[in-house]
Formats: sequence, C-alpha cells, structure tokens
Amino acid sequence: MKILFLSRLSEDWDAPLNRLKEEFPEVEFRINDNPEERITELRNSDAVIAGRLTVEEIESAPELKAVIVPFTGLNNFPIDIINKRNIKLYNTHANAPFVAEHAVALALALLGKVTEFQDDLKKGVWNRTKEADDMWTSIRRKNIGILGYGHIGKYIAKYLKAFDCHIIGFRRNVNSQKNEVADEISSNLDEAITKSDILFNVLPLNPETKHIINAEKIAKMKGKYIVTVGRGETISEDAMYNGLKDGILAGAAIDVWYKYPGKSEEPVMPANFPFWELPNVVMSPHKSAHTAEAVKAMIEDTCSNIRNFIRSGKQK
Repeated sequence: MKILFLSRLSEDWDAPLNRLKEEFPEVEFRINDNPEERITELRNSDAVIAGRLTVEEIESAPELKAVIVPFTGLNNFPIDIINKRNIKLYNTHANAPFVAEHAVALALALLGKVTEFQDDLKKGVWNRTKEADDMWTSIRRKNIGILGYGHIGKYIAKYLKAFDCHIIGFRRNVNSQKNEVADEISSNLDEAITKSDILFNVLPLNPETKHIINAEKIAKMKGKYIVTVGRGETISEDAMYNGLKDGILAGAAIDVWYKYPGKSEEPVMPANFPFWELPNVVMSPHKSAHTAEAVKAMIEDTCSNIRNFIRSGKQK
C-alpha cells in the first residue's frame, strides 16, 4: 500500500508521521511536493493527502482509493469524479473550536470598535464622549444568525451563549437532532437574515453557495453586522463592499478574501474593492485556524483518517 503526501510537510508532522511509519511498517509513505511529478506519483498510489486535486490527476490514478484532505474545505476537489469512482473522501473538522474562537474575537473587535479606538489613540485622540459615533455596541442579548450551522457554527453558538445571545442556525438540511445549542434552526436564509442582528458566515463554497449572499440579501441587512470566516466567494464582493460603503451594513469583520498572494513577494491587497478604506471593517488575513493548538489537532485528526483508511483496507 502506498500513501502519498503531495505537499511539503512542516516539522509539526515529524513525530506524527514517524508514529504512522512505526505502526504500519508495511505501508510506503511517500512525500513529493514537486508539481511536475504529481501525476507520476499518483499512478500507483492507494491514498493521497493533498490540498487540491484536478480531474486529470484523479483520472491518472487508477489505484486511488482515498483522498485525505488535511483541512476542512473541499472546494478545490472534483467531488463528482471522486464520488463516481467510489473513492473515499476524508477531511478534518478538528480546527472548528479555534476558528469559532477567532470568529467571536472578530465580532467583539468589530462591535467594540477596538481597532478604530486604537488607531485614534495612537494619534492622541480620545474617543471619550457619549456621542453615538464614540459609543461601541454590546453583543449581549443580540440575535445571532449562523449561516452554515455545522461544526464551527455550533462552537460559535456555544461561545455566544455566555452573552445570553439568541441563536438562529441556518443550514439546508434541518433535522431533529437533540442537544442543539441553537435556539432555532432554519433552512430559510431570508428568515435567518431578518431575525438576526449579527450574522456569522461559516458557509463552505460549492455551486449552491457561491454568491448566496448577494445584493438582494445585503439589502435586507440594514443596520446588521456580518462576520465572515467561511469562504470568500459565498458573499458577492461588490455587494458587500457597497453595502458597507452605503451604510446598509453596520459593519463587517472579514477573515476570508477574494485575492490571495502567490509566489511573488510583492504586497497583495485582499480584494478588488478597497474595504481597508472603510471605518466599519475589521480585517484578518485568513488566520482563523492559525494557532499551534489547531495545527496540532488537524494533523492528529488527519493521521487518524490515514489510520482508518489503512485499517479498512486490511479488513477486506
């Protein structure tokens, strides 16, 4: 059995990978981050650990039985082809409590005007009046809409219960699960938007969710805040920018973006519209899962998925 890693592994992987090698000495573990050798390596691999795969790469791997994703998002994979081939697909939600923690931190910074007050105080300006512009907004007892009420969304709900918030969870499939943290679960996006003071976007990106929050939806968010740690393209970029600029949205805290740096060392602005010029925006460079505890948890969970795959193969 050959298990292929298609990326350079950080030193955080050293000990977990060594444990896998000791536990399964008969398994070949290969690491190759050369983009020109991906297809060659895939041809005789039983499982691959990768952050993205193309249709061509999947089709070039006749022995492939499992795709193991070391994080949550699956938008960089040809899911239809993987399902058609009956290839097992694993991902990890081990970072969920940490992403949720960062999302709540962004919300508190946004409503608390933390960065705005800090920037002013650096100039010697004290926002000490009780005028409306100098007041911050409490999150206590607010109605919270969580768009994408899954692993991360449930942690956000759990954390915000400490502030006596009313939680409305939005997801397409509503079931009768017990012990839900949310006060309400809805499959109606408009209903979730209308009822909420603050919206947390935790939606994955797929054909159904791309630009699911568009100009029409933004128009229904008068005076509301949005915190987005899902995928950037779930929200129409121009609709959100115009909603913020025109005073429809009260504010936004954004961790996921529309433009990302490549191999060039030149600075890259994160969007096509100047969100950074708006006073009612808090920005974060896609850092919600970037904490040592989250990295360790995701590696360990990915290793558990590798173990599960190897053991399932042995049982046949």
